[in-house]
Amino acid sequence: MALVPPLLAVAALLLALPLESRAGGLHPVVLVPGYGSNHLEAMLTASYEPPAPACVAAADGQGWFPMWPNHPATRDANHVPCFADQMSLVYDAGADDYRNADGVTTRVPHFGSSRSLIGWDRVVRQLEDMGYRDGETLLAAPYDFRYAVAPPGHPSTVGARYFSDLARLLRSSRLSTGRPAIVVAHSFGCALTYQFLLSRPLPWRRRHVRHVVFLGSALGGFAPGMHALSAGMDYGLPGMSRPAMLRLARSQQSALWRLPTPLVFGDKPLAVVSAAAAGNATSTTTTYTARNMSAFLEAIGFGEAVRPYETRVLPMWEALPAPMVPVTSVVGCGVRTPETYVFGKDGFEGEPEVVYGDGDGDINTVSLAGIEGWAEVEGQALEVVRLPGVRHSGFFSVDFAVDTVVDEIYKAGGGVEFDRGFSI
Repeated sequence: MALVPPLLAVAALLLALPLESRAGGLHPVVLVPGYGSNHLEAMLTASYEPPAPACVAAADGQGWFPMWPNHPATRDANHVPCFADQMSLVYDAGADDYRNADGVTTRVPHFGSSRSLIGWDRVVRQLEDMGYRDGETLLAAPYDFRYAVAPPGHPSTVGARYFSDLARLLRSSRLSTGRPAIVVAHSFGCALTYQFLLSRPLPWRRRHVRHVVFLGSALGGFAPGMHALSAGMDYGLPGMSRPAMLRLARSQQSALWRLPTPLVFGDKPLAVVSAAAAGNATSTTTTYTARNMSAFLEAIGFGEAVRPYETRVLPMWEALPAPMVPVTSVVGCGVRTPETYVFGKDGFEGEPEVVYGDGDGDINTVSLAGIEGWAEVEGQALEVVRLPGVRHSGFFSVDFAVDTVVDEIYKAGGGVEFDRGFSI
């Protein structure tokens, strides 16, 4: 990999230029956050039926209130059931689509602005020091991370609207600056960005996207995604009941996107249930892999997910075609990451023994490396940057990782020549 000027030297050179010169020469940057990394707001309507009186009292007269983060449940444990109720989605099997719970309306504030993001502060500050300006050359594409998108033939109202908004943002940034954008995505945002690119004609991609920087991409799912469905999610809130945790984990459309895909994980054992486990229908140990995921969903008591998983998720991840725009993949490595969950006599109700492998603490190496085959595709430029010891969220908190992210954005904008294999 070619050497680049140290970040501080780059920033000093840019700051020495007049503002007009700095901003005028920049490719716009669009930041796409990961799961839970942007704000959500909610409003309750007259049709809302609260699980407890406090659920309405907390929001009474407020209109829009913070759903994530800063829901009243983060300050008062009495509101934890309210959070679980209002944050959950409903899969409407008849409509074949996901929606909010009855009486709950939600929105994503500050679309287009980095003010919408959570945890990106250090990256944003360094980009602003280089001359980027929020809402002009520095943009953000937050989304309702409970949702995802679906393959052709299946409705996905919220996801389709997000793709439309993202396309409009990229078009407007191209028109206002005269330059294609650098899209920087993290975690679940990488999966959405990738599927967005595939949904657009190749000429459109090349016209509006100069480069994509993936941070901790998980385009093949990850083993902890299975455990979240069997154990539930508490979002760090105390005293949440198991039914509430399971509802939060299982009701969201995006939850099924976390499951390891057969393409990437193959026959690797991911969950093992002892023959002595309560409720085990056989007298032998049962092993679940990415190839029998539907059986796993049935086994954990989530059989209603089989249809949406098989029809709305699997078809989107049967292959990983190259997006045919330049890609830089920045990944953490050398961090103990759950790889296989071994359940004992209590089955999925109990706490499993965890077998660890390599990854970034959340995403397994096999998934982080899933896109590396693109390097063999003619016309697809790919650079992979590995950061030893950096965890999945460390791109925004570890000094050298933050510097690396900003360096890669600078390079993608032309700071160092990148052989793209085609002209944009």
